[in-house]
Amino acid sequence: MSKKEQAAYINQQLKIGLVAAYNNMLAFKKYRQSPVIVSRNGKVVAVAPEDMPPAAPFEKWS
Repeated sequence: MSKKEQAAYINQQLKIGLVAAYNNMLAFKKYRQSPVIVSRNGKVVAVAPEDMPPAAPFEKWS
């Protein structure tokens, strides 16, 4: 496996992991009924987990 192929594989695995982590975080926040804290336009805001967008499939990431 070349270094380029190895880097592409690692990049793919990281994207899969990020999507899984995001989905797990949203499921946990829904279970605990606690808000997700995010930054919007430079301000820290609490958002209901139901209002958070679903994770985009990693194939659509560029």
